[in-house]
Amino acid sequence: MSNPDLRRAFAVGEAKRVWKLYGFQTPADLVLEDLAMAMGVVVLEAKLDSADARLVRKGNRGIIRVKQDIPQVGRKRFAVAHEIGHWRLHEKESQVVACTSEDMRADYKGSNLEIEANVFASELLMPQALFKPAMAGRTPTADTINGLAGVYRTSRTATAVRYVELSDEHCVMVMAEAGRIKWWRASKELNGSLWIKAGAPVSNRTLAGKYFAGTLDCEEVQDVSMSEWAERYPEFAEDAIEAAIPLGQTGAVLSMIWLE
Repeated sequence: MSNPDLRRAFAVGEAKRVWKLYGFQTPADLVLEDLAMAMGVVVLEAKLDSADARLVRKGNRGIIRVKQDIPQVGRKRFAVAHEIGHWRLHEKESQVVACTSEDMRADYKGSNLEIEANVFASELLMPQALFKPAMAGRTPTADTINGLAGVYRTSRTATAVRYVELSDEHCVMVMAEAGRIKWWRASKELNGSLWIKAGAPVSNRTLAGKYFAGTLDCEEVQDVSMSEWAERYPEFAEDAIEAAIPLGQTGAVLSMIWLE
């Protein structure tokens, strides 16, 4: 199967098959360590220097090692789900896989195997059939993203990506760190018509800019010009709304930007 879109669709379908096979009904049913064990895979936390997680396969048995000092439970769970994705999808490609935090946010420009494992992990942890109705009618404020992350036991970053990915509205999420844009994702309604430059400084007229200046109220939502974020965007998207979500000790801030 060489078509990337078909391979991603297969990854989604495989995650759905796992939910059906094991009879999961709610996010609380999904205990990743138990799921992995049922597949013949043991999940361990261990010291890893150059990866967030590692999968070693021998026949129908495997070991997933997750970096023990990842502080966020949601990030650890995504790492485990990502490696389960490799286990289910890539038996013929590799017997040993080591994945970094960069791999776990691989999008269309990343390695096909890592993208597919991410697609699988997102659908496994946040099934579209449950997640999309849960976000319906809710703007992507800090309360919305934090609430969904709590229900699905996912990181706020993965939750924000999933929100944007499934949204039928015009919205974008931007990750910024040390005063600069690191990466971003746009909803399908904006994808292709909007461009944000990774590495560009964050404007001080945005809420993320206030965060780096030390003046952000975390409950704040404000009107923002899309030109403060994007180099290219549709004319109708000039006037937007921004909510900023500080990510604790990481020193990063996640901005959710949407149109009314």
